[in-house]
Amino acid sequence: MNAAVLLMEIWQGWRASLRRPGFVLVAGATLALGLGLCTAQFALLNTLVLQPLPYPDSNRLVVIGPVDGAGHFSGLHAQLYRVLDGVTALQSTGFSVGWGTNVNVATATLPVMVTAYPVDRGYLDTLGVRMALGRNFTAAEDSPHGPLAVILSHGFWLSRYAANPNVLERTLLVDGQPRTIVGVLPAAFRMPEPVALLLPAQFGSELHAGNILIVMGRLRHGVTLAAASAQIDSHLRRWIAARGDTQGRHQHFSATLLAYNMAGGYRSQLGIIFACTLTLLLLAGVNIANLMLLRAVGHSHAQSIRAALGASLIRTTLPLLGESILVAAVGVLGGLGVAQLALRWANEHLMRPEWFGTVTHTALSTLAVEFSVLAGLLVVAFAAMLGLWRGRSSSAPRELVAGGRGGQTASSGRLSRSLVIAQSALATLLLTLAILFAQTELAVSNAPLGFDSTHVLTAAIKPPTTLYPGTRELSMLTERIVERLQAIPGVIKVGVMSNSPIPNNAIGLMFDQLSGHRFSAQYRFVSAGLFEALDMPLLKGRALSTEDRAGAPAVAVINAAVQRDNLSGPALNQVVGINLHQIGIPNQHLRIVGVVGNTVASPPGTPAPPIVYMPMAQVPDGLMSMLRRYTNLHFMIQVRGKPAMYRSAVSTAIHQVAPDLAIIHVRPMAQRIDEAFAPYRMMSLIISVVAGMAMLLACVGLYAVIGVAVSARRREWGIRAALGASPAALLIRVVRSGLAQISLGTAIGLVLALGASSLVQSFQVGASVLSVATLASLVTLLLIAGTLACLAPALRAGRTPPGVALSDD
Repeated sequence: MNAAVLLMEIWQGWRASLRRPGFVLVAGATLALGLGLCTAQFALLNTLVLQPLPYPDSNRLVVIGPVDGAGHFSGLHAQLYRVLDGVTALQSTGFSVGWGTNVNVATATLPVMVTAYPVDRGYLDTLGVRMALGRNFTAAEDSPHGPLAVILSHGFWLSRYAANPNVLERTLLVDGQPRTIVGVLPAAFRMPEPVALLLPAQFGSELHAGNILIVMGRLRHGVTLAAASAQIDSHLRRWIAARGDTQGRHQHFSATLLAYNMAGGYRSQLGIIFACTLTLLLLAGVNIANLMLLRAVGHSHAQSIRAALGASLIRTTLPLLGESILVAAVGVLGGLGVAQLALRWANEHLMRPEWFGTVTHTALSTLAVEFSVLAGLLVVAFAAMLGLWRGRSSSAPRELVAGGRGGQTASSGRLSRSLVIAQSALATLLLTLAILFAQTELAVSNAPLGFDSTHVLTAAIKPPTTLYPGTRELSMLTERIVERLQAIPGVIKVGVMSNSPIPNNAIGLMFDQLSGHRFSAQYRFVSAGLFEALDMPLLKGRALSTEDRAGAPAVAVINAAVQRDNLSGPALNQVVGINLHQIGIPNQHLRIVGVVGNTVASPPGTPAPPIVYMPMAQVPDGLMSMLRRYTNLHFMIQVRGKPAMYRSAVSTAIHQVAPDLAIIHVRPMAQRIDEAFAPYRMMSLIISVVAGMAMLLACVGLYAVIGVAVSARRREWGIRAALGASPAALLIRVVRSGLAQISLGTAIGLVLALGASSLVQSFQVGASVLSVATLASLVTLLLIAGTLACLAPALRAGRTPPGVALSDD
């Protein structure tokens, strides 16, 4: 058989399909729906997780620090950084001080606050960054009291200087200090959070022990990650043991791939969503397989005649192959369109800097398009193989004898029913996951906050140490701003704290009891009036007041979690000490004067963290210096009416007192809470959309199978009606058959869903547990959907006229 004949057969199949394009469009749309969402998620996963970092040999870049039993990474104490010089597995190292800090940058109008990373000169060298303009920091600039320099991010260079190539050697006023611009980072530079500026750390050889460093390392060629981790752990633990540090000797240290570490915050969530979209694509494939199987059944009589007249198997199957190519083309093109729309939505609503750092945009890459084409072809090839199997020539005699009235054979009927069961199982799985995430989102929304956010406006500033060097100066500034805010008409109460209550995280410190017991808790310094401004319940004792000033006996208020988990006996008047030896200052002893309620944990569903609140004026200068690297001053302003109405007045009042400081987060506390819980809502929304489409595809597949089965058994319905079967009896018979398939598929899906829910809970901290009532509601929903899908074909069977069916010869 020559190529012309083959092409002619395919062309004839295309002509027939295009004359009646309903099947191609339905099957193509089904494929486009599943393929489009899967492709969009693959593009997102590729951008954020799979794509190599934009640094040379990025697979050799690691982050070094202690890890706990669950594999959670934390920063390295600064005193251990120099010890890494003896680790031969590392080619070079560099560090940043924490995950960045906020700084005030002067502009022609009002100052702005941006994120800056203090780094040593080894940081960019270790990453292998090639500067867009200028150079890295010099040794002199990185030394204590060296020249003040700054490196701009590519985005800051574009927005502030309009990509002016002559920006080098200009002066930028940062936190009141003039700094010389020495370089511009490339556009591809990536960090875990948005960064505008790099500043020289200027620690030199006198690294302060209290600082937490994010240490980057580059492995030597030929050194494995496991070997490097073992050497780092052994080397650091030996050094700790030699110093007699009984607490630090229990730590374990490791090297983690930088790419894995940067995606650690969202890797599991993206993986769950991608698994759900893959399941949707599989469901679409099962649906297309069912449609093609039913298509083959419809063409079986004509194909049998051709086979009986001597047509080869290839010629009888070419029309179906040609139709499959059309379905694949329509599905892939439609899928790319759906993916493009989904990514546009993702760029507008999902790609937030606070979630994905410096990556704020994703697009259909060449790899994503290749994935879409390959996945589409594989799905259609799987579906076509089932159709071709049904059209094999061994069924020709039966088809010829039946005269085209036989409909589905027993084997093809069993296969169709099996596919419907598979559809029901996959839809059940996705719906269960959607309900699981919806429950989690509902629990998050209804979780007790531990304070009242209804009439609270928030604002934050970051006073630099150059202008406000110590606790005394910072306290005086805070008192003046609070006094000015309190004078605004409609303001009820103003309080200040070092960390916003949402999200609930802060610097953790070690506390010692007189009994010798030691515990860890979050540490927050606050002003008088803070608990009243947030209406935080006072459970015991008193709140902090203006009498708790510098020079007065040091006091603290704890939350209920501290008393529950760490204190024995009554909390009031117990004395605890803050372990401050690591930052080179004497321990401070605090008398507990009050207990307040817990605030919501982050993530929700986890136990409330222990928190110790201390008056701002009593914080030692050395401790305050360390805390200010990582915290802002957050003002909590309780007002009458809607908080948004006070934005302008609050900003004006703060600028009247501190005109050199930028103000951020001037927004209602309720909005801040919504933003903090947005990831949970986003996960719930995305998976609910996927689950809804899965339900739609499952119902369409069931409707198609039952509809064809009813048409194929038309004579049977007529005979049953002639023998006295009522329309209601025929309707019930058809619905019962469909629900039997749905029920079996639902049972299989529930088993899969229970396993998947356990997996989700292991990755998604705070995820809900499926209850019996939830499972019962899910089964009811699936049975209702299945009944509706069976209803139209069942009504058609019940209305079959006996005379017409019996005369259909």
